[in-house]
Amino acid sequence: MLTQSLSRADYSGSLVLCVLALVNYLLFYVINITLARNLSVRDFDDFSVALSAITILSTVATLGLDKYALRCIPVYRERGDWTRSLGFWTFSLRTIVLFSLLLAFIGLMLGIASGANSPIALVILVLFLPAIAPALFLVEVVTANGRQIEAVMIYRLLLPTSFLFFVYLIFLFDLPMTAVGVACGYGLAWLWTLSAIHQLARLTMPEDTWRARPDFLRAKWVRRAVPLLLNSWMLSVMAGSGVIVLELLYPSEAIVGTYAVAAQTGTFIVLLANTANRFYLPLTSMFMERADGLSLRRLMRHRLMVVGGLAIAFLTVVVVLGQTILDWFGPNFSHGYEALCVLAVGASVNAIFSDSPYYLQFMKQSRSVFVSTSYAVVINLVLGFYLSERFGAVGAAYGYSLSMCFLFVLLRYQTRRHLNAVGGQIAF
Repeated sequence: MLTQSLSRADYSGSLVLCVLALVNYLLFYVINITLARNLSVRDFDDFSVALSAITILSTVATLGLDKYALRCIPVYRERGDWTRSLGFWTFSLRTIVLFSLLLAFIGLMLGIASGANSPIALVILVLFLPAIAPALFLVEVVTANGRQIEAVMIYRLLLPTSFLFFVYLIFLFDLPMTAVGVACGYGLAWLWTLSAIHQLARLTMPEDTWRARPDFLRAKWVRRAVPLLLNSWMLSVMAGSGVIVLELLYPSEAIVGTYAVAAQTGTFIVLLANTANRFYLPLTSMFMERADGLSLRRLMRHRLMVVGGLAIAFLTVVVVLGQTILDWFGPNFSHGYEALCVLAVGASVNAIFSDSPYYLQFMKQSRSVFVSTSYAVVINLVLGFYLSERFGAVGAAYGYSLSMCFLFVLLRYQTRRHLNAVGGQIAF
């Protein structure tokens, strides 16, 4: 049973997932260096903006059901409730695909209406949304079923490897390197990833699930998933706002590309933390189901030590080697060092406490998470526009970092206060 294997799990599994995330990061670094050196400044900026926008849209397209899978699937497996497991699988996949198709259609219509002024790279990525969103959901389904390493291998290794393959196909056939061509390659990589993760997801679901008659709790699932959606969406807005704000303020300068490179480097620790969370969150849900407050506290302390140690090491590398790392992208990016350091501080605070919003939402404290995150988004956007206009990429970095520090320190405080209040009284 998943319950037994997870309860006896060696917590070093979280470090294995972090290693896979590191490999993913290195692969995307190779890709971004390749793009930065071969795309024009305008095309690199266009693709960076399109990538930030599609990240936000794909978060919306999953409707929060991907994150809620980490809460409900382990509980249904623990209870042997195969009818609801199948119902959740069926309802979620259908809903996400249909909503993604709607968003893709709207994006296409807006692109046609914009005519020559349409951001073609963004329109292309939006058309791939019906592949991206279901893939993100299935990654969490596989994770919730206790196969975190396999899920991360497909998401963190197959996706960038496929993208790199399609980028090099452009070189192989001597095609022009443009934002449009790169966007097509990125979309095709997601199609490949969707095929693989769908096969794995079907294999990881217990056979009893497929023999059951689906039972649907649509209202409950949507009600529980929407707060997760809102929080994920607002965090995506905060993460991607710097690129978009700079594009609006400096549409014809290389500053957007410089910030995008600094942001990719400076927020790497968030990628590590999110990958580690795929190990910890199913366990968190399981301990909540068992009302095992002691194990939950131990799990949270272990995560804090692991991610906190990684954050300290990451900040050290950024301060010491940040300038050298940016030089790899070319001479135009080396002056983004200050922005890189500022981004790294905010990202580290985010990473260390990134389990807090999930704990609060799993414990039906979604309102406090929503209010706190809403304040943080306002701070992020206000500071982003105000400081970016005056200080460029460094100003955008401060907008990100200050808002992240405010949010995650506040959420951690709320988490500790709630844990002390409830003691061992934990329920689904």
